[in-house]
Amino acid sequence: MGNKVKKSILLLVCYLFLLGWHAPAQLLQVVIPADIKVGSFSGSLWQGSLRQLSWRSFMLEKLDWQVTFFSLLPAITVEFRAPQGIQGAGTLRGWNSLQLSQWQLSAPADWVRQQLSLPVPITAQGTLQLRLQQGEITPQGCRDFNGGQLNWQHAQLATPLGDLDLADIQGQLSCNEQGALALVLKQDSAHLNMMGRGTVGLDGRYQFSGQVRDGPALPMVMKPLMAQLGRANAQGQIDWQTQGRLF
Repeated sequence: MGNKVKKSILLLVCYLFLLGWHAPAQLLQVVIPADIKVGSFSGSLWQGSLRQLSWRSFMLEKLDWQVTFFSLLPAITVEFRAPQGIQGAGTLRGWNSLQLSQWQLSAPADWVRQQLSLPVPITAQGTLQLRLQQGEITPQGCRDFNGGQLNWQHAQLATPLGDLDLADIQGQLSCNEQGALALVLKQDSAHLNMMGRGTVGLDGRYQFSGQVRDGPALPMVMKPLMAQLGRANAQGQIDWQTQGRLF
């Protein structure tokens, strides 16, 4: 192969690379499923953003992305926010499975409460924050979650009979053998002692169960509300459980 041919091929490759680098983000519309609606695109395929993404009942106000490298392999860093006050950022890569790295998510506690079927009418205050160092999502479910933590800051529950003050709640995230996201929670405040565990599948189905017990400073007016959860055992613990589907 002559030098002229080699130079021509090199120039062609560089030209195609530049075309791809400056390709508008709007081209993504071709590969987005029909049931996902996007209001507008801006930027390029390599660094761009979209606004007003909606899928079923879920909506993102804005999503930004940038193609980068992670462990010498191509990856995408994303950052998004939703009208409900949900925000998130992290890195992902992979084709048949998604490898997640350094993810942070936050959401109003009451938005999460609205997704659950609870036996008593309550509202939640505070913010839920999730952190994940590394993990993987496959067609069979999640796998190898490392450093997964859930923190509920300024936790409080408002009921028809008054407020329940909670300590900051810490939870541990992992993956079970069935590929579902597993969560273990525990908190101990003057008003309430609570512990539980549960799972959330890729299809949105969840189930949680645990025990709850009166704290030493629980107001007497709250006693009837606790009784609605069930009968306490000899240790004063009341079994609770809930299940449903998030989407």
